[in-house]
Amino acid sequence: MMEINFKPLGDRILVKPETQEQKSKGGLILTDSIQRGQKVYGTVVAVGTGIFSQSGEKIPVTVQVGDRVLYTKNEASNKITLEGEDLLLFNEHELIGFVR
Repeated sequence: MMEINFKPLGDRILVKPETQEQKSKGGLILTDSIQRGQKVYGTVVAVGTGIFSQSGEKIPVTVQVGDRVLYTKNEASNKITLEGEDLLLFNEHELIGFVR
């Protein structure tokens, strides 16, 4: 597991995307624009502390560092580079699910 010196705030989750070069049946490499809307996986590398409800009750983040998460490719709008790694920052509700 990679060590990142970054702590997301609230319900934000930092994800390292799984990079898989996708090819068509004819052998052409598919660009990101063609892959938009596809469901893809990544690994959680950092999570926020959670958010508070209107009544003041703390709602923790569901996923943990090391979980494999599923998300829609075009939901990944917050792209950042930390320590030479290209990472994605999501709010928890933008993720579809996770595998532990």
